[in-house]
Amino acid sequence: MEPEALADVPDAEIESALPDRPVVTLRDIEVVYGTLYALATAGSGEYASYLSPDAAADLLSDQRGVLEVRVDLTGDTPQLADDPVWTAAYNDEMVARVAHSKYQSARGVDHSLTHETGQSNDAEKHADHAVDRFTRWPTEDAVRSVSESHADGDLIDALRALGDDDAAMERLHETVVESGRVPEPRHSLVTVAFRVDDEQLDTVETTDAFVPDAEWHYPGEFAVFQEAMAARKTEKFAAKNDATDAVGEGTCYVFDTESPVYGVVDDPMKSYLSKQAERFPRFDADESWRTQGLSRDAAVAAQNATTFLDACQYAGPGVSVYTLPYFVDEMDASDARDLFALLARQTELGDDTDDNPVGTVAGTRREREDLHASELDEDRLRFHVQVVHKYQKDRWRLLATEPGAAYRTVRKLGGTHFQLLQRDRWLGEGGAFRTPEAFDFLAPGGVERAVGLVAGPQYFIETCLGEDTDEPSSDDFRFRATGDVLAERPVSADALLGEYVRRIVTAFDPDDEYPFPSATVTEQYVQLRVLAERGLLDHTRTDISYMSTPETDDEMATDGLGELDRKEKFEQFLDDHDRLDHPGRRGVFALGALVGRVTRYQRGEEKSATAVKNHPVSGLTLANLDRIATEVVETNVIYSDEEGYETTMYGELMAAVSDYLQTADPSDWDLSTQDVRYHYAMGIAYGLSDQSSSGYEDND
Repeated sequence: MEPEALADVPDAEIESALPDRPVVTLRDIEVVYGTLYALATAGSGEYASYLSPDAAADLLSDQRGVLEVRVDLTGDTPQLADDPVWTAAYNDEMVARVAHSKYQSARGVDHSLTHETGQSNDAEKHADHAVDRFTRWPTEDAVRSVSESHADGDLIDALRALGDDDAAMERLHETVVESGRVPEPRHSLVTVAFRVDDEQLDTVETTDAFVPDAEWHYPGEFAVFQEAMAARKTEKFAAKNDATDAVGEGTCYVFDTESPVYGVVDDPMKSYLSKQAERFPRFDADESWRTQGLSRDAAVAAQNATTFLDACQYAGPGVSVYTLPYFVDEMDASDARDLFALLARQTELGDDTDDNPVGTVAGTRREREDLHASELDEDRLRFHVQVVHKYQKDRWRLLATEPGAAYRTVRKLGGTHFQLLQRDRWLGEGGAFRTPEAFDFLAPGGVERAVGLVAGPQYFIETCLGEDTDEPSSDDFRFRATGDVLAERPVSADALLGEYVRRIVTAFDPDDEYPFPSATVTEQYVQLRVLAERGLLDHTRTDISYMSTPETDDEMATDGLGELDRKEKFEQFLDDHDRLDHPGRRGVFALGALVGRVTRYQRGEEKSATAVKNHPVSGLTLANLDRIATEVVETNVIYSDEEGYETTMYGELMAAVSDYLQTADPSDWDLSTQDVRYHYAMGIAYGLSDQSSSGYEDND
């Protein structure tokens, strides 16, 4: 699907197909997506939106893609042609002529007279489908109704008459099987081609797809077959499950037009389903048209949205995340083309990208600038974000939603994330925390990828533990935090630290050579900084800011940290981070750093029982803090003696632990256990990554 597919469609044609009001609901988004999809793939004809051109897209340019049964209507009675079974190429012109409309079900015939076979149907199955064009499709109630009311209903009657002719149907079946037209199992469109005399052609109602000079004409060329197709598709909007007649005169929920509206229209996003009796015990399904009823055109458009909706989803832990772009205010033709181009580009990317549409917008921004293309109206661009649990094929549970995430907001958040990784002197080589390229969170490769990262739950999935992925819940912090951030609502700092600790504790593997999840702690450090800088941390239950000293000058750039000795580097880190002004946090951070440094020493000595294994984050409490500090200090003293140093190793850390922990009463602190554990973990990550000098003569 080409992003420029709507370039040549007249403005008036596009705007006449769109709602005459702004997009405000998910149903609006579905209808707009389906309308744009139909305009690009099937045109703007009266029945274009009913067609399913993509259903058999793999057959395009297939020289044998259409199996046609030829019917001669020039005599007194309808007859199969002398040679009734032919194949034809399926190409762009034939899309409108065969007018295929798919019925999304493993059972039943397609809405249109043209029917799509399975992917590998043999000749026998093709023959069955060919016979069904006469014995089954014309006998459907909706088709019968059209044949009785339409001026050209005799064309449908001709099919039914042939279907009642057992000899003709037996001949047709045998011809398909024995003609060699289907030499091996294959995928096809099975249809009927008609020869009609000139006199009848003068009176029959044709469509824009009609080819006057053709000898054989296909269903899409005659209005009666199109109307029957539309009737078949529409009847399912009124009769489904417990509903038998869910239709009434009303106002369309999307187009605001007075017309018959339907109540049991399938919802691609499963937000409005017909089986809700267990939730609404007195619900009358036949009266459902009174709530969010859709006109026929709106209902069909909503069904056509599936391709674009699917392109805008990606998988999370046990969930699917939809990020659906739209414009606020009423859309004009230019907006529609921009939106279509974005959706088409996202569809083209398919499974070859991890980017959601927000990242795609960011990624194409530079491309548009390079091409001097018209500027996308980013100020009006919004995203409807939904996190759903698909616990059954057609039953989804909505876990989190943010209907109006502004692109500018998300771009600023992603930009802050990317810029922080570039300018924070404590990140990367020579800093306190390493940023391995294997982690997209720490090395997104560009601001575009960073923007896509922060636009969905993945941003918190990387740093927080969340709930059981087998039974996702709306209580999952990761999903709630996603909605809050996209809506520019601050996230509870206290709750966030708790989730951080849970993730660290779970990721810790005592059986691994490197059991501590340093990269995870680094990701959390970055995220705290980003949220703080964007004003997205709620400190109601904490008394500190999570900002560190902003902007580094040239003298204190990351490379400059390498000129500091270990003691100066530690003191600089404390000065740079306001959160460590609290004596309790400063003490547990120093203890964690000491555990990390001692662990590095033990690894060098090939000792398996390291300090980080002996004193994991999960084992730290306010009650045992003094004991753990004493044990770690004594271990360091022993190693210092064994090395023959005049002073203890890591003197600056020993002093901080002594000053802030061993002479303090933790019960006097206004810190939670999770708060203490997180800053202890941050200290461990600092100590494990610290590669500064191990000389101690100047560090006492």
